[in-house]
Amino acid sequence: MFSQGDSDPSMIMSPSESSEESVTSSNDALIKAPLLVAQCTIVGIVFNQLVLSRIFHKRILMNFSRQSVTTQTILGTDKRLSLIIILSAVALCVSSTGFLILQVYNLSSELGLGFSDTFSIVMNTSLYMVWLLRITTSILILILSIIFYILSRDSSIARKTGGNSIRKIKNRVLCVILICGSINIVSNGIVSHNAAAEFLPWLAISADWFHVMAVSIWLGGLFYISLILLRAIRTSSSDLAYGSELDTAAEQIVVRNSFSLALMLPYFSMIAVICLGVIGISGLYMAWIQLQSIESLFDSLYGNILILKLCVIAPMIALGGYHQIKLHLVMIQIAQRGNKSRQELSVSSKVDRGAQYDPFMRFSKTIKVESLIGIAVLTISSFLTITSPPSMVHSGIQMQMEGSQLASNNPESSTNGDDNVFTPRFTDAFTIAASILASIVLIMSFLYYRKSKQELETTQDLLKPR
Repeated sequence: MFSQGDSDPSMIMSPSESSEESVTSSNDALIKAPLLVAQCTIVGIVFNQLVLSRIFHKRILMNFSRQSVTTQTILGTDKRLSLIIILSAVALCVSSTGFLILQVYNLSSELGLGFSDTFSIVMNTSLYMVWLLRITTSILILILSIIFYILSRDSSIARKTGGNSIRKIKNRVLCVILICGSINIVSNGIVSHNAAAEFLPWLAISADWFHVMAVSIWLGGLFYISLILLRAIRTSSSDLAYGSELDTAAEQIVVRNSFSLALMLPYFSMIAVICLGVIGISGLYMAWIQLQSIESLFDSLYGNILILKLCVIAPMIALGGYHQIKLHLVMIQIAQRGNKSRQELSVSSKVDRGAQYDPFMRFSKTIKVESLIGIAVLTISSFLTITSPPSMVHSGIQMQMEGSQLASNNPESSTNGDDNVFTPRFTDAFTIAASILASIVLIMSFLYYRKSKQELETTQDLLKPR
């Protein structure tokens, strides 16, 4: 995540303060962090469930597992999924309400008014509208996730309506949850730094939405794999009709886990590569809008926080490369032990880890580390949202962000600094550098997508039963 536009200042900038870099209380960021994590969790986990669970069922469960184990795996996955969504929806409600209360409290102190009087004023601002949007969508998500849980828990419903029918109903419920989560993310852009962009604000808001959606699908995908998919693989591996000719049960489990994960990992790699491309391009555009110069990246607090976030993202990308390039090869090699015709398969034998090495366990640990780093990235992003970007400092504008509409309607206090309005110059060094980086990101994303697709085809061919 290269740039995050949501900003929630709890104070009203006066004309004299609008030329200085504004940072609100760290409490704002700490309350905002769970909201960002919950949004990413709901959108990312639901999206990856809709995509990866279908592949897991079609490629592995239907071909190598008995019906009883398949049903047990699906029910366990659905229950775990619904519980995670319920907890995330509750976190959204609590975080959104807590943030509203904190904003009202801070503004009441700033204006010298009582809490109830300030709240009455806030009800006429975008802050309250955004809270209503977040609460409404969160409650809908909560209700739908409970319905999904009931459908998953009561196995008799599946027998009465038929497996395909109940699966379609659950998928439709998940699609509605995904739509509600996407609308919830829209609320971030309504009160973001990008909402006050002077150059094509609608494009900046759209870029912010695509940026956060891509981040949610990527990071939420990591949460999905570590919390749901790995558990489903462990459950199904006890009875897969793959590697049954191996000597020991322990070796069979290792081979079956590696087999399932080796087939599933390339699919997520393709999703992650697409998301990283969208994140890179949209993030560069928002950085170009908000920073406006290369110097601002190093001279402003906003730029420094952005650099810190990029530094934290780097280990995540490195771990992703380790999973895709090195660990996936070992999974294929170990999974081939359960293939009757493994002597006919052409795969590199340079890496021989022996029967005791379990890449599934190694992956389970590293993916959890990557997920925790992702949560740290979202936490840093929450601090970025409470810091005024250089675009605000340079132009002296008062953005209509959460709480800022409480500013006085006095014409003298609402000047927009027309003399300092940002006019993009497409020949300056910063614009050229951003364009070059965006082109590189686009080309690299395309190349890695093709590589991931080829790797998927190769994996399916190598692990095809003979």
